[in-house]
Amino acid sequence: MATGPQGYPKWLLNCKQNIGDSKDWNVFLRELHDAIQQQLTESHVQYFSDLSEPEKELFMERATKALEGGTSYNNLMKKVSLLMDQSLNEEVSRQLLEDSPIDTKSDLIIENAEEGALSLLKKWPEMKEKLHVCLNQPLPPPLRQLAWRLYLSNTKVRKQYVDLLNTNPRAAISQYDYEISQKCEQLINSEPTFSDLRGSVGNFYGMKAVLSYHHSAQKTKNRLRDVDHLLVVPFLEVASSSIPRKEPPAGRVVALLVEEFETLMGGRPGFVEDSGSDLHNEEVRAFIDKVATMLSAKYPESVKNIVDKFSPSKEKIVATETGNQALLREGLMEICRPMLRSLFVTYLNRDTLLYVWDNYIIGLDTPGFSTEWLAIVLVTILGLTKDKIKEATSPAMLEKILKTESCKLTVPQIQYEVKQYYYKDLFSMLTRDSKAAIPVLDPTQALHPPWRHWYNDVIPPFTKPQDRRKANVTRQIERERLAQQQKDAETARREQEARDRRHRLRLYGFINIPKSKEEEEEYLKLSALDRQRVEQERIKLEEQIQEERRRRVEAERRAAQEIENLRLEIAALKNQKPPTPAYSPTPSVSSYVSRQLLAPPPSRVSTHAPPPVMVVKEVRTPTPVQTPVEQKNKIVADFLNRVLLGLNKVAHAEDQYVEKEELDRATQGYLIQNVKDIKRAQKQLFGQHLKPGEFEKLSPKEQQEKSEAMIKLMQTWREERREKELAQDKDAF
Repeated sequence: MATGPQGYPKWLLNCKQNIGDSKDWNVFLRELHDAIQQQLTESHVQYFSDLSEPEKELFMERATKALEGGTSYNNLMKKVSLLMDQSLNEEVSRQLLEDSPIDTKSDLIIENAEEGALSLLKKWPEMKEKLHVCLNQPLPPPLRQLAWRLYLSNTKVRKQYVDLLNTNPRAAISQYDYEISQKCEQLINSEPTFSDLRGSVGNFYGMKAVLSYHHSAQKTKNRLRDVDHLLVVPFLEVASSSIPRKEPPAGRVVALLVEEFETLMGGRPGFVEDSGSDLHNEEVRAFIDKVATMLSAKYPESVKNIVDKFSPSKEKIVATETGNQALLREGLMEICRPMLRSLFVTYLNRDTLLYVWDNYIIGLDTPGFSTEWLAIVLVTILGLTKDKIKEATSPAMLEKILKTESCKLTVPQIQYEVKQYYYKDLFSMLTRDSKAAIPVLDPTQALHPPWRHWYNDVIPPFTKPQDRRKANVTRQIERERLAQQQKDAETARREQEARDRRHRLRLYGFINIPKSKEEEEEYLKLSALDRQRVEQERIKLEEQIQEERRRRVEAERRAAQEIENLRLEIAALKNQKPPTPAYSPTPSVSSYVSRQLLAPPPSRVSTHAPPPVMVVKEVRTPTPVQTPVEQKNKIVADFLNRVLLGLNKVAHAEDQYVEKEELDRATQGYLIQNVKDIKRAQKQLFGQHLKPGEFEKLSPKEQQEKSEAMIKLMQTWREERREKELAQDKDAF
């Protein structure tokens, strides 16, 4: 497969380039930018770069959610689907034409799509939740390795193991290492479902190393449980492509096995771990009740068979409904506990077991999914083997038949039952918090329209080498023709630009180039029109200049007249000697009128245009006369000042200003403290000091709530300070 420089398939890089160049992508980016800018404004953040990385990611997710379902978002999704479809189809067609593969077109499509998905998951591991669309599907081996690694990742466990190997390798080996080795060898050689591991030195050493470290990490003197040996097997099956058969596996492979195994063991539900504690027994009983309810609803025949096999054999009692339920729980307890402890290892064949584990692992991050899935698998196994369970004559025989027949179950059988009864509920549980952004892979449950281009394209026919060489020559000639055509077009464009440039220069008289008769006549006409246009512009400019001169002369004449009038008025004021009025604290109306008569009103020009500087310097401006309003305001102000003076004398006595100054200082201190409390309350409620106008932007309800909260805080702080002052005064006494 063709791979790009970044490790991505070339068809995926081409698809990305085409999407980035599309109009729909640019429209979506503009709306996304506007949505982010709106969030920044609402959060009072100036620049997007001021945010931390988690905050940037949160803003991006919110903006994308806001655009999801809109016109630009839907258009972009359609464009992405179309371009991905086309790019993948072109890559597959190229492989069929040039590489001559033995795989079918469908196989090539799946392989290329799988390669693209793997490259994206390696780049962005947090997108592992997209694997939820693989529900009820067995994962391909490369995708299964990556999915298990992502969901069972635990860097702390890996670091502890690697550090222990580097510092004290002996501590990574159990004291029962020899016994563990014997048990591993016995299981690999005797268990029918482990036939793929038989004869592999790498699988044996990998299994022994993981279990030995697991037991040593427990720091217990008890021996390792038998079921723990079984739970390593699926990890060996998945990593089989990286484990050699003739020698022990590499250290990094063992470290990965240890990391995945320890993570799985640490996250097992209580009914799977089943250590015998009261808590685990309670979880087992609750799980068995759930299985009994589901089994009674879907497979009543299996319920009857189990009740019959576990009913008392010596005396037949008329069983009530309560008795049947008790017998059913007893029977399921005996049957299901071994299957749950081993997570169906040795009860299912390799492919079916890995299919069950695939769906179990991709739901580890979803609360409640593991319990639901394991219950569904148990019920499905009991339902599919109901015909064989009838042949059992005792509980021991029933368990033996169940283990034998369950190994014969295939993936399609369980898939069909899950799809028929449980798929919708399971998928809604997985996608409860986030809607899947890519279509469902189960064709029976998919709601998206199928891709259209696979059946539109015709697979190129098989060609001989000479035909392919001839086709290559034809393509090369076509490429050269197109290149020459582009070169000729560029030359013609440059020549046309040169002709246009010469024509413009000739038109304005910058160059004198020999012309033909027709060109000469055209040039004369254009020159005459140009001269006529220039003459009209000149006449128009001259008229504008004359009009401007006329306006200036008129303005100068008016200014001279106004100056002369001002000089006459000033001279009249100098010659006139008005009588000096006697002082009166409350001037009469007559005195006001007389003062107004002594001050002549300013002329119209003086109110709009200031007099020349030299005139202002020569004339002394007379003292302005107060208007009635100003006189009234002055009288009221004097009255209030006298009232304030009287109040001060009453409050502080005559010539006793010490107490007043102390009160003023105390009041000033309270005001300053009040301002500090307000700023402190703003910092505690809003996280910052509010700028002028920010509080008014809040809604009336928010303003009221914030004001009440600030008042409560300030009252609390005042009481604390008062108590502190009282305590200090008490200590002083």
